[in-house]
Amino acid sequence: MTRNSTFFYSCSAIALLTLVGCATRVAVPSSAVSSLLAEVTIAQPSVDEIIQSDAQMSSNTPFSIRDSSLPAGTPPEPWDLTNDQAVQIALANSTVLRDLGARVIQTPGLTSTIYGPAIQTTDPTGGVEAALSEFDAQVNGDLFHEDNDRVLNNEFSGGGENFYQQQLTRLETSLSKQTVSGALFTLRHNFDADLNNSDRNLLDDTAWNWNFEGEVRHPLLQGRGVHFNRIAGPNATPGVYNGVVIARLNADVTVAQLEIALRDYLSDVENAYWDLYFAYADLKVKQQARDRSLNTYLLLKARQGLPGAEDDKLAQAKEQYFRFEQDVQNSLAGRLVVGTRTFNGSSGGTFQGTGGVYSNERRLRLIMGLPINDGRLIHPTSAPADAPVTYDWNDIVANAISRRTELRRQRLNVDRRRYELTASRNFLLPRLDAVGRYRYRALGESWFDHNITANGTPTSTGTHEWLMGLSLSYPVGFRQAHSAVRNAQLRLARERALLTELERQVVYGLSNAMAESDRAFAILRTALNRENAAREQYEILAGEAQAPVRQFDFNALLDSEQRYAEAASDANRARVQYALATKNLNFEMGALLEYFNIHLTETHASSSHHRSSAPGRQIVRSVVDLAKVPFGGDKQQGDAKPATPQPSEVIAVEESILGESEINAIIERELAGESSITRRNDPDVPVESPSDRTF
Repeated sequence: MTRNSTFFYSCSAIALLTLVGCATRVAVPSSAVSSLLAEVTIAQPSVDEIIQSDAQMSSNTPFSIRDSSLPAGTPPEPWDLTNDQAVQIALANSTVLRDLGARVIQTPGLTSTIYGPAIQTTDPTGGVEAALSEFDAQVNGDLFHEDNDRVLNNEFSGGGENFYQQQLTRLETSLSKQTVSGALFTLRHNFDADLNNSDRNLLDDTAWNWNFEGEVRHPLLQGRGVHFNRIAGPNATPGVYNGVVIARLNADVTVAQLEIALRDYLSDVENAYWDLYFAYADLKVKQQARDRSLNTYLLLKARQGLPGAEDDKLAQAKEQYFRFEQDVQNSLAGRLVVGTRTFNGSSGGTFQGTGGVYSNERRLRLIMGLPINDGRLIHPTSAPADAPVTYDWNDIVANAISRRTELRRQRLNVDRRRYELTASRNFLLPRLDAVGRYRYRALGESWFDHNITANGTPTSTGTHEWLMGLSLSYPVGFRQAHSAVRNAQLRLARERALLTELERQVVYGLSNAMAESDRAFAILRTALNRENAAREQYEILAGEAQAPVRQFDFNALLDSEQRYAEAASDANRARVQYALATKNLNFEMGALLEYFNIHLTETHASSSHHRSSAPGRQIVRSVVDLAKVPFGGDKQQGDAKPATPQPSEVIAVEESILGESEINAIIERELAGESSITRRNDPDVPVESPSDRTF
């Protein structure tokens, strides 16, 4: 035994004597306690070896065993927290949808945030607005002025002048509009004001030559139709489709991914909450077992030398006490191991039952978005339900197939590939456009003037021109188009195969969840019966141990203490397993958000909220809004179907792009520091055991 551990165990033993034992604990004289402590050599380490200077430490240091072994400060302030409150606080801090792994550190680019749908919708290359912009009217214009001074070898090139001089102003403007049917309408206006020194001019002064032109170009084969242009867009090429339909599907997929991330996030919040609940319950069991073992040791010490209280049994009782004390320390501080989280054996999370109070409390703070150390210690107050829940298999399978978000997302991918296949087949046709053009042209002495005086005679210069015809172009063999069709067919086949496999995986996970729910409830009943039987055995043996008999089998009592502790711990584990099994069944069924009384809906135009009139501008608002309405109460445990919420319980998430004010508010909230409670260290308070903290 090392000097530090010897000192720690002796201090722990002193503090344990002040605790209230079990119902069968007997009063022990202080002299017996002194004899126990006299057997332990106490070593006093230097304070510098234990803790750094207070000036070098933060005012809110993490809770640890070391703090409890020092001169005691004030116990941590308890913070009673229900399960629903934990979910609500987590939603209010859900700018980043965290997980219980290290994804944010390892791969921050893959971490989901509430900005995902807004980023996708506002993508200038593949978003809905970008797809709609292809149909926006386009205005083009060029205005140039030229000062030309040329010496020409041929006077005919200069209008009869070898030394040609010219002042030329040219304006070209156009307005074009692409329609959803594929037609392109164009209006043009061109003019040039020409003043030169040629003696062959009809007008001596500046000649204004201008025209108005209207043109229509409509595809007859490739690129024709509303359906194609909504899918591929007006400027599509084989394999590249950026139409409104594809952009809208991509946005819907992003919203589904946000819902999946939100579901996994809330599942991890509840996983962390029940991990902390079990840590507290397990710590209490270990404390009671340690106290019972101390009572047994004191009884043996009082009877030392009598038959049945030999030295080996006294040493065995002492070893069992320190073994339980070791369990108490581990249950309080916890080891850094993987806790319960999504997809660690089951989709919703398989209960691990690892870690201690301090480590699990930090994990819960991490997933909830709270300060990791603020001087308070979270204490779960919600108890796991133990009521039996029955399910109809056909109903839950139908619900899972229709409501599971992964299946809805995959169906959107199938729809996208199907639309892409339809668009790719259009490129097997040649490009044949019908073209029509009308032009009005005139020459005048000013802008828009169509009259001139030639040889003293007024003359109108307005003329009408038109064009009608066909424009044909196509690649010989259509090699790229055939490749695009085959690629689209393969992509569609892949997505359909994945959809079928996903449905099988959902049924598999649902089958496991339902079987786990039945197993967890059966184990819960058995574990409770086992705990009652172990407690009954211990109480009988503890009563007999205090009877005035000369010989008693303390081995049976020590064994019953260990069995009782194991049974109580397993009963607590069974309670949490059943609670998580009920949650995981709703997870597999696609009803976890309803299980938490959270409902994502589209809010249509009303007196207080109006949707944007621009198509494609609607997306799901930040899930921060979900925390604005309190929950309707505890979740129902006795019904297989999620309870229908009242109108006041429905939390509506309006579909609108995050505005600048909302984003700024989120950023300010993230940057704002939260107040903390300073933990004090009083050197005059006596040393206490880590298990003597008040929780």
